[in-house]
Amino acid sequence: MKKIVSILLVILMLCSCAAIGGKTEFVEGITSPPAVKVQYGDVSITAGKGTYSWEYVENGKNVLVEADSDHPLFWEDIASFSAGTEKTAKLIFDERMESYELKRWEVEPGYSESEDYSVLEKGERVISENGVFEVPTDGKMYVYEIYVKYEGGGSCWYGFRINSPDEWGLTLSVSSVTPTGATLIFKQSGGNPTGELMTGSHYRLENENGELPYIVEGDVAWTSEAYMIKKDGEIQMQANWEGLYGTLEPGTYRIYKGVMDWREAGDSDSKEYFAEFTIGEKPVKSMKIMKIVDGAESGKLVLAGENSGDVMTLNAKNVPVFLDGEPSDSSVLMDGMTIHVYHNGEILETYPASFGKVGEIHAFSIGSKNQPGGGFFDLCGLYLKVLDDLWEVDSGLNGGAEYVSLDLVSAPGSLTDSEIAAMAWIFENKYNVQVLTFTLDELKEQGYLTAAGGSNNLYQWDNGVLLSITSDQNADETEVYSLPVLRFNATKWRSPLGAYMFMGCKAVWPAMGTWSDYTIDSQAIS
Repeated sequence: MKKIVSILLVILMLCSCAAIGGKTEFVEGITSPPAVKVQYGDVSITAGKGTYSWEYVENGKNVLVEADSDHPLFWEDIASFSAGTEKTAKLIFDERMESYELKRWEVEPGYSESEDYSVLEKGERVISENGVFEVPTDGKMYVYEIYVKYEGGGSCWYGFRINSPDEWGLTLSVSSVTPTGATLIFKQSGGNPTGELMTGSHYRLENENGELPYIVEGDVAWTSEAYMIKKDGEIQMQANWEGLYGTLEPGTYRIYKGVMDWREAGDSDSKEYFAEFTIGEKPVKSMKIMKIVDGAESGKLVLAGENSGDVMTLNAKNVPVFLDGEPSDSSVLMDGMTIHVYHNGEILETYPASFGKVGEIHAFSIGSKNQPGGGFFDLCGLYLKVLDDLWEVDSGLNGGAEYVSLDLVSAPGSLTDSEIAAMAWIFENKYNVQVLTFTLDELKEQGYLTAAGGSNNLYQWDNGVLLSITSDQNADETEVYSLPVLRFNATKWRSPLGAYMFMGCKAVWPAMGTWSDYTIDSQAIS
């Protein structure tokens, strides 16, 4: 993958595992820096490792490893993906990451063959927050370098490349991975194919070292049918490699598939696409109970845990899912479900946090012992709809708003702190505003509000909007329903003369299902 200049191992004969010079303890048994993943839409790649310094403990001895490598610009092969419609990508780090820097270089085809090291001076720093950075939309190709410092003094340089948008508008991704097979997904959007795009049954695998896994003896017969990939369409194909490669050992792999742009017999172009996937040992270290706040339909879950502020994300598409103990897939997941996530105990320190490695997700049917349902099933989904409606109504109140505060502490149903935090993150990403979770009084105390003038002690929010959902204390209790009912008011507030209210809201829970909608008795404006 790259040119390694040298690797130096130093074994330090110390009586204890304490590191030298005030550093933290050496890492037990982890002999090289952790992997860094780059997530772009449905595509995930592992950034290549370059120069690093790493300290670990082996057989009671402290070991220091110094590895030198060329700069990623000169790697003969480099992990990459093509820019598409997604505007951002995310770096996913191990929980031991202390700090990182991201730089990039604009390159052209053939760049890695150059011996001109002066190009290193042309690198530019990339601004990112919580690992999220913007993907260029200028149609150019860029090489990225990540410099990561780890707790304990270790450090590593990583590299990857973002290619120009694919000329045929194709992306290949992998889901439902097992040691013996996976689902392959081709998506087409944009690009400029000149004929019909098609692929066959043939594929090949490589491990993370660019080598073929062990091939099982015997002939392999590929079927000859063609699978058409329609414009702005998607096809899914099953790949079962047990007969060809057997059961794959834990590790990172790439699957390659050829695609043809076919115009007529004897007139076509072809190219090869790849997708990366990981097979890990079944994590048995930890099980975490989480509630799906949002994302079940797409498989990109936003989760709320049992502790305050415990918010996580998880792409369930590539994880084995079990429903009531039986093998299934992510399509059985529902917003509002409580799930059991089995993982290796590592939590990556992003926000929201993410799991290091997930082995299985266990879900349960509504009405079962582990998923009783009840009147507050998917309460977050209902209130997210109310918040969306509040934001859209009287949109003039939103003008110039840099902040939104969600006041949900008095909403019927007793949302947990982690559920409120998860909803705030969802709202922030949807509307691109900074979201707080303060009440009106807390906004006053924190200095966000200014005096509105007049003889009364009134306030206004010059650069923000407060969205509140509170219990309706004046609800008509003579209305009796056989199913649970939520009665609430919802308000958008910016000043005494800038507010909009949904009064007398009512939602009736459908038996053993999710809150589907709500009604508004009256609306008011001030």
